[in-house]
Amino acid sequence: MRLTGKELKQASQGEWVNDKQAEVVDGIGTDTRDFVKGHAFLALRGPSFDGHEHAQQIADDAAALIGDDIGVLQWQALSTPQLKVADTLQSLGDIAGFYRSRLQHTKVIAITGSYGKTTVRSMLEHIAQALDMEVAATQANFNNLIGVPKTLLNIEMHADIALIECGISEQGEMLRLSEIVQPDAVVVTGLSQAHGEGLGGIQGIAQEKAQLLAHLHQDGWAVLGQGVAELFANVEHQTVDMLAMENPHAVAWSLQGKNLVLKHGQNACKFDLLLPAKHWAADMALAATVMLKLAQDLDKPWTLKEICVTLESWQPVQGRMAIHPLSGFTLIDDAYNANPVSMQAALDTLAALEGHSIAILGDMLELGEDAKQLHEQLDLHDIDEVLTVGNLMAGLAATHPNANIRVFQDEQTLSAWLVNKDFPTTPSTLLVKGSHGTGLYRISKFLQERGQHVI
Repeated sequence: MRLTGKELKQASQGEWVNDKQAEVVDGIGTDTRDFVKGHAFLALRGPSFDGHEHAQQIADDAAALIGDDIGVLQWQALSTPQLKVADTLQSLGDIAGFYRSRLQHTKVIAITGSYGKTTVRSMLEHIAQALDMEVAATQANFNNLIGVPKTLLNIEMHADIALIECGISEQGEMLRLSEIVQPDAVVVTGLSQAHGEGLGGIQGIAQEKAQLLAHLHQDGWAVLGQGVAELFANVEHQTVDMLAMENPHAVAWSLQGKNLVLKHGQNACKFDLLLPAKHWAADMALAATVMLKLAQDLDKPWTLKEICVTLESWQPVQGRMAIHPLSGFTLIDDAYNANPVSMQAALDTLAALEGHSIAILGDMLELGEDAKQLHEQLDLHDIDEVLTVGNLMAGLAATHPNANIRVFQDEQTLSAWLVNKDFPTTPSTLLVKGSHGTGLYRISKFLQERGQHVI
C-alpha cells in the first residue's frame, strides 16, 4: 500500500488535525507490538480495549496516527500527524476498499464457506504459484472485518492474483466484507451449521454468505461447492454467473483409497493423496474448477493435467489435517476448528486408514440450539478409541454405548491424564479435532513433542 496524506483523508472521510498532514503512508498497523516504522497507526476500539491509549509508544516511529474524536483528544501532546475519523474500524475498511479499487492488474478472489476456506485457499495458492503467478493471500486467520482490510492493504500492485478468505460470525458482516473486497470472483466452499448461533440457522447462514456476491464486479463469476446452489436458490442474492460443482462443466472427482481421479470433459488425471480424505478430493476438484475458470479470464493455457501435477505436491495447512509421523504413532492435527461437516469428514478419513485408530474430539462451538443433537449424530464407525473433551461431545457416550469412549471435562483434565499415561500404547493413527476454543491445539502440540522426544 502507498497512499498520500490527501488520499488517506479522502479514503477515510477523515480530517487532518491542525492541518498537519502526512506526506505518504506505506502501510497501516493496528497493534503496537508488531508496528512497522513509517506506517500509520490506526487505533481500534473494542469492549475491553482502546488502541488510542497505546499510540504514544510508537508515535515517534509512525507516519501518522488515525483515531476517533474521543481518542484524538488523548494525543494533543504528540507531534505526529493525526487523522481524525468517525469510526476507526469503518475507516480501516474504507481505506482498504479505496486501495483495492486501484488494484487493476490483480484478480481478487473472495473465498467463503462454513468449512474448507483455508484448505481451498492454500490449494489455489499452491497451484497459482506453481503456474508462475504472483499471488497474495490471506495469512493465519485474518479473515474478518479487521483481517481482510489488512490483507488487502498488503497486496502489491503488481500481484496477479489475490486470494481473500472472508469469515463471519454475525449478520451484516458479509455485506461489509463484499463492499471492501469488491471481488472479481467468489468461491463458496460449502455451508453447514457453523456459527449458526449468530446467523439464524442454515438458511440464515446461506443468506449471509450470499451477500459476498453483492459487490462482485460486473463481469465476475462464482464457483459454488457441493450443495451450495440448492441453499442459495432459497435466499435473495445478486444474480451472477455461477458454476455449481454439481454442473457437468465443473471438475468431477472419484476416490478409491488414496487414489484420486479428476475429470473435466474428455480430460482426466489421477494421483495419490496423502490420506484417503474425501473432503480433500472435493476441495481439489473445486480448486481445479476455479483455476480453469480463471484460465479463461486471464487467457492462460492451463490444462487439467498441469493443475493435477501441482496438486499432487500440495501439503495441508498446519492444524488442518496436518500429518505428523511420530515414534509409535501418526498424529493427524486438525485442532484448528470444527463444525459438523468437517468433523464427520475427519472421522471418515480416520476410519478409512488401516491399523488402530484413535480420535480425540472436542466440542464444536457456536452451533446454536441444535448443538447437542449435532454432536450426538456424529458417526464413529470403525474407530477403535475415542476421547471426548467438553460437555457437548460427552453426549457421544450415551448415543454410542458400544463404542470405546473415555470422557474428559476439558482440555486441562485431558492434559493431566496424558502426563501420567503412556499414550498411545500401540502403533496407531491419532486424530485431534475440535473448535479452537476447546484448546485441543495444545494437546496436538503436547503429543508432537512427546513423539519427537521418544525418537
